Amino acid sequence: MDQLAKLVDNARGLVARGYYRASASGVRAPSLREAIRKAERAVIAEVKLASPAAGALGPEDGVGHLLEAYLRGGACALSVLTEPNVFHGSLEHLRLAVGSGIPVLMKDIVVHPEQVECAANLGASAVLLIERAFHGHGVPHSSRSLIARAHALGLEVVLEVHTGWEYESAKTSEADVIGINQRDLATMELDRDTAARILREHRKDRRPVIAMSGIATRGEVEALRAAGADAVLVGTALVTSADPEAAVRALVGG
Repeated sequence: MDQLAKLVDNARGLVARGYYRASASGVRAPSLREAIRKAERAVIAEVKLASPAAGALGPEDGVGHLLEAYLRGGACALSVLTEPNVFHGSLEHLRLAVGSGIPVLMKDIVVHPEQVECAANLGASAVLLIERAFHGHGVPHSSRSLIARAHALGLEVVLEVHTGWEYESAKTSEADVIGINQRDLATMELDRDTAARILREHRKDRRPVIAMSGIATRGEVEALRAAGADAVLVGTALVTSADPEAAVRALVGG
């Protein structure tokens, strides 16, 4: 079983156990899509305390300080992992981020409408869907049906892809933003040329494109911008930095 299949099975178990049942907060973070469009250098700073590729990255009790550092550093938006078993995420981390006043992406292995409803109830700006998760993993819902559900709830959608074929497919969807993950979630292997290669070989449409995974330096951010990426999403390099505020500022260029 590949790693993505394991993550999909884990997500189903969490849904079955009621993890994503959350009452409505009555708030909604601002638009992620518009924040990307307006930012001179759009850096989305991620709260990721662990990953299958890197293991544990940071302590859960430091999330509040991490969010404050990201804001001071000039992040245009926040991404928050909410999956608890593998990524050590938390719905409470999402609540904290929504209180920051800037856009917030709920990042998870989303395969069920209840997870989309959770994102809306907790006030996220957008929810991440992984195109590959809906193919060959026995998920009864389609990415298109969950995009429609998200829009009905007032959420934006970031549709994540990893290949040129998936990128072309995403362009036929109603997703608000397309994310290109440079990590293959089946094998967890990283290829830092993935986003630039796809953008070189495929024409963009009207939607912003986010480059994800393996980004750590200002030079990498500039190279991805030159290739056509409108934003970068950075997690590990920030969470593990001795000074996350300075690390964000360096990526933004402030």
